[in-house]
Amino acid sequence: MNDLNFSFDLFHLWQVTGGQLILIVSGLILICADMAMLKTDDAVRSKRLGWLTVIIFALTASHMMSREWGIHNTVFMGIFSADKFSIFVSIVMVISGLLAALMSIGYLENNKVMKGEYYVLLVYAVAGAVGLVQSVDLLMMFITLEVMSLAIYALAAFLKDSQPSQEGALKYFLLGSFGSAIFLFGVALIYGVTGSINLTHIAQTISGGLYENPAILLAFVMLMAGLFFKMAMVPFHMWTPDVYEGAPSVVTGFMATAVKAAAFGVFIKLLFVAFSPMLSHSGQPDFSSTVNLAALGAYWKPVIWWMALLTMFFGNLLAVSQQNVKRMLAYSSIAHAGYMALGILAANGDGRMGVLFYLFAYTLMNIGAFGVIYVIDGKERDAQTLDDYRGLGYKYPALGFLMGLFLVAMAGLPPTAGFIAKFYVFSAAIKEGYFLLAALGILTSVIGAYYYLRVIYMMYMKEEIRDVVRGPVAAPTVIALVITALGVLYLGILPERLADIANVAQQSLSMIF
Repeated sequence: MNDLNFSFDLFHLWQVTGGQLILIVSGLILICADMAMLKTDDAVRSKRLGWLTVIIFALTASHMMSREWGIHNTVFMGIFSADKFSIFVSIVMVISGLLAALMSIGYLENNKVMKGEYYVLLVYAVAGAVGLVQSVDLLMMFITLEVMSLAIYALAAFLKDSQPSQEGALKYFLLGSFGSAIFLFGVALIYGVTGSINLTHIAQTISGGLYENPAILLAFVMLMAGLFFKMAMVPFHMWTPDVYEGAPSVVTGFMATAVKAAAFGVFIKLLFVAFSPMLSHSGQPDFSSTVNLAALGAYWKPVIWWMALLTMFFGNLLAVSQQNVKRMLAYSSIAHAGYMALGILAANGDGRMGVLFYLFAYTLMNIGAFGVIYVIDGKERDAQTLDDYRGLGYKYPALGFLMGLFLVAMAGLPPTAGFIAKFYVFSAAIKEGYFLLAALGILTSVIGAYYYLRVIYMMYMKEEIRDVVRGPVAAPTVIALVITALGVLYLGILPERLADIANVAQQSLSMIF
């Protein structure tokens, strides 16, 4: 009874999951605020709700950095944890939500879809993503995965009068549900064999010899496959191009960053806590037997090797042929998932640190790029082809510079955060002897540079063939674009501070949950 009381102690719950609580309660406040302003002009109501959402995300990030970062504990009967790894990934997702909220204030007004439920869905998408990463219980991972996914499905379909938006959201829902079902089957199977759904208990149980049990291997495959859908790894990437093209541009930027960060964060947590010998490095005698889990590397490392290679190649090669900029960036997002998989494959501290750094850098440059796209667009799908970008660098110098900066960063060229991020993951893979894969990855980066630089070529070296008029630029959008641009340059020149924080975060995985 005392344990139950402790598990539901509100102060302890606030310490460990305060960020989640802020988001959950704030979502309800947003609903009430929207209802209270029903008689207010739609534009005014939307702006107020947008700024309130920005404040919510800012408070959440502040709480996580000031309160949750300094503790390492579990709560709610050991279901959620506050550890530096989970908090780092959660902060990345909250920042993604904050930047998306800033840009959405202008986007919704430009597209005349000023609905309060948009911000409620955005808040609960981040709340689900944070809960997913902080979970150390497989069933709670599934529940929070669905909370995040359902909100994202609705956001992807938010342009109700747009056929591509509805079609993309339906494809995302069907394939996403399929991936979630596979994940749930894996949870059921591993519970049936081990009698537990807690990550550390699973590690202890299977390290006794069950790690070679075919049922455990099948469950492992199902869990990984379910997450590969969210990570957009080849061949689980089929939904990505249509969804990214059809969804509202700001939502696309949010999906490409927050959802990817959540998927990679929980994938790393699941892989290295439950199915690798990392817990044996904690110095705790209870986990010394988990060193046996190193034998599982013979099963999952070849799979990650091939998936990383296919994802890098297919993502970049298919992006080359795209004429729609959003669709091009969708395939680019697939390729970036392959680069991040290199850090996971390395299975060392440098690799995990590189993935965390990559997620942060990718959030800045990707949301920035989609922010520029929405401004140039004016109204969704008014200017998204390569021909629409001809001559825009001279017509709109500031937007041209920003778009060029974000594309150069995604290409992995110095002095940007993208270059440093790729350097970290490639060097980690080389350190572990994956020379061929690293060389092939660098080759695909060259392919990627072609289609990124092609957009810049269109903006500055080609004359316009039709008059593209950018949409109104709201002040919040300017703030978001300035933040992302400065962040991309700062991390490209002075990456050490964030790299040190990311390294501390990945080290916390070896501690008890």
